[in-house]
Amino acid sequence: MSTSEPTSSTAANGQTPVSKAGSGLGRNFVAMVIWQVGNYLVPLATFPYLTRVLGPAQFGSLAYVNAMAVYGTVLTEWGFNLSGPRAVIECRDCPEALNELIWSTISAKACLCLLSFAVLLIVLHFDRQAALATHAVLLSWLVVIGNVITLNWLLQGLERFSLFAAISLAGRFITLPLVIVFVKSADDVAVAVAIQGAAPLLTGLLSLGIVCRLGLLHRPRTSWRRIWLRIKQGADTFVSTASVSLFSATNAIILGSLSGSYQVGIYSAADRLKTVGNMIPAQINTVLYPRVSALVAKCDPVSGRAAARLTVVGAIATIATTGAGAALFIGLAGSLTTIVLGGSYRGSAAVLTLLCIATLFGNLAYFLGLQVLVPFEAGWRRSRVMLAGGVLNVALAFALVPTFGAEGAASAFLIAEAAILAVYLVVIVRTLPWRSHFTQLLNR
Repeated sequence: MSTSEPTSSTAANGQTPVSKAGSGLGRNFVAMVIWQVGNYLVPLATFPYLTRVLGPAQFGSLAYVNAMAVYGTVLTEWGFNLSGPRAVIECRDCPEALNELIWSTISAKACLCLLSFAVLLIVLHFDRQAALATHAVLLSWLVVIGNVITLNWLLQGLERFSLFAAISLAGRFITLPLVIVFVKSADDVAVAVAIQGAAPLLTGLLSLGIVCRLGLLHRPRTSWRRIWLRIKQGADTFVSTASVSLFSATNAIILGSLSGSYQVGIYSAADRLKTVGNMIPAQINTVLYPRVSALVAKCDPVSGRAAARLTVVGAIATIATTGAGAALFIGLAGSLTTIVLGGSYRGSAAVLTLLCIATLFGNLAYFLGLQVLVPFEAGWRRSRVMLAGGVLNVALAFALVPTFGAEGAASAFLIAEAAILAVYLVVIVRTLPWRSHFTQLLNR
């Protein structure tokens, strides 16, 4: 397996060859930063408008509904965002195998989407708070449907980050004006949910069109055995991504259940601001993951040193960019919440500070787990650690939220992220192959 660009020669079976995979890491990183900036530029353009038009309580209701949709997205995504690119790396020079991979993954996602919708109907029957916003909750599942057909995992595996960024931004920017036009009062929560759900659905349709134009998508070809194989391959990463939802979405659900929608609004508004300051560190992981995984898979000293070098550079870049973003947003927390959110969100400043501190631990922990444990076939160990951290977060949130509200949820998040990083560091230092992955750079 080679990480260089595949040749454009015709495949032996006569099918259209797979287009060139990837380019330089620098160009990939720039593309993903542009994507991330645009990805949050659209919400930022409508974010202050929604917080003011809806008010803290109804904005909290919007966040509560979106948090429920996160569970459907996590189940449907399953872990294909990580297992998918890995599988693409293995077969990207074989059009027939790649076509089968695409259709089996889409089919697996469709099955999981149906399962998530069945669970949603059960929740709506028993959850009184969710039932009060039935229309909004059902509309939020547009996001889940969009996830089924979005082929971002394929473009990442091919290292076609520029295409991925262009498709994602197009879907978001097209829906941008609709929020201003149709959301006019606090009663328009369902309308806001529908517009937000339309963006990923449109992105999915655009990604299908682009992949067809690249000549990668042919007549559907899959089987139940292949679908089950895809689900098995993504199981370990599903546990990890599901654990992440125990931090973000679950905290909003707990706040809504124990403290009311106002506290959800305070927390979710601060969390949205924190995410903006965390744009660049998040893309370091996305760009490096396919390249590091491919180098480690080669199992030769030269590739191993190259993978280690990329990992160290990425870790340093993650720490530096996270620290700079956290310092900026903590220093401006009071001004940002007043200017961007409005005077009724003053409580978000303290929450934003806690969440920014949490990113210092969380970003490095996520980087080490993805760039060290996963390439070395320790995905299940990573998943167990993240699951334990998610459970710790939930337990702390239940203990702290009744007294401290949104600040209690943010404190629970911070403590859990710090615990995960501590465990990863201990495990890496105590495991010889992983420790040697870094120490080999000291040997000439």
